[in-house]
Amino acid sequence: MASFKAVLIEHGYSSSEIERGIITAAGGEFIDASQRPLEEALGLCQEAEGVMLRRVEAPAQLLRRFRRCKILVRYGVGTDNVDVDAATAQGIIVGHTPEYGMDEVSTHAIALWLACVRRLVETHARMVGSAAWDVHRNQPLWRVAGRTLGIVGLGNIGRTVARKMSGWGLRLLATDPFVDTAVAAGLGVELVDLDRLCQESDYVTLHCPLLPETKHLINSRTLGLMKPGSVLVNTARGPVVETQALLEALDTGRLAMAGLDVFEEEPLPKGSPLRSHPRVVHTDHVAWYSEEAQAQLQRTAAEEVARVCTGGLPRSLSNPDVLRKLGRFEEWTPSESVKWQLRRLQRLVGGKH
Repeated sequence: MASFKAVLIEHGYSSSEIERGIITAAGGEFIDASQRPLEEALGLCQEAEGVMLRRVEAPAQLLRRFRRCKILVRYGVGTDNVDVDAATAQGIIVGHTPEYGMDEVSTHAIALWLACVRRLVETHARMVGSAAWDVHRNQPLWRVAGRTLGIVGLGNIGRTVARKMSGWGLRLLATDPFVDTAVAAGLGVELVDLDRLCQESDYVTLHCPLLPETKHLINSRTLGLMKPGSVLVNTARGPVVETQALLEALDTGRLAMAGLDVFEEEPLPKGSPLRSHPRVVHTDHVAWYSEEAQAQLQRTAAEEVARVCTGGLPRSLSNPDVLRKLGRFEEWTPSESVKWQLRRLQRLVGGKH
């Protein structure tokens, strides 16, 4: 008999054989319920110790149905579709996969930035549509060397961006309340507050998680601080940027361009003005993707479930305080990927973790 049960609710990938192999090798029973009706899949979770999901909303009332759940893992970096506080109260570890896709997302952010500053999409469209030549004769482009790039969020992906951009001749600024000055200095980055970053940056790229503190972090006030003609790139989470304020900044020219992979509403509605805005380059939340990143994502999610369901502790989780509730906090050595979360908790409650 299997020692534990793990249920995959949904992830949208073509196969779950990676997860099946890892769970069964650890002595567990793996059930892929991704092709079943959602209510049936949720019913299977009632007796499962491990639950895996990607986009399904997991509010408190749903979590209460997971009577035996030890760990719920979300495929991805963020856990904003899971009621983390409710999970903590119920003693459920909320796992995630913060170390996958760092290379992909950082590269995609740089690609969007380049598409904006070099107006690649616009140039391509003009050449295809009208066989035009010298299409920028009346549209000047500006050298990037010597300008300032501001990085909002200096976690795994933000740090990777900083490393990749270190040879571009740019001045690098970053804002992140949970990063030590010495760490930033080692990357060649100056730590500043958000207002100063907005005021001094020619380009701003967003790499912060979606938290109550970061929803609409980029709004009419912060956009108003940015230099006229600056560029904003968002490969983090859509709600970090207030859409209406973004549109106004684009329409007035406060922003020259925006490169967006994520949106407040996804999929982006067909009628959204962002879809056809001449100052926007957009992609469909694909920054994370490569074949290697997807395999890493699936493997990491399954390994966390197997680890916790066989008596171990997770490497990364969104709710460290659940380990206090379980009486196991002192056993746990946090990964670098979750140390920012511990610092955030310390700051919010004034305690030590």
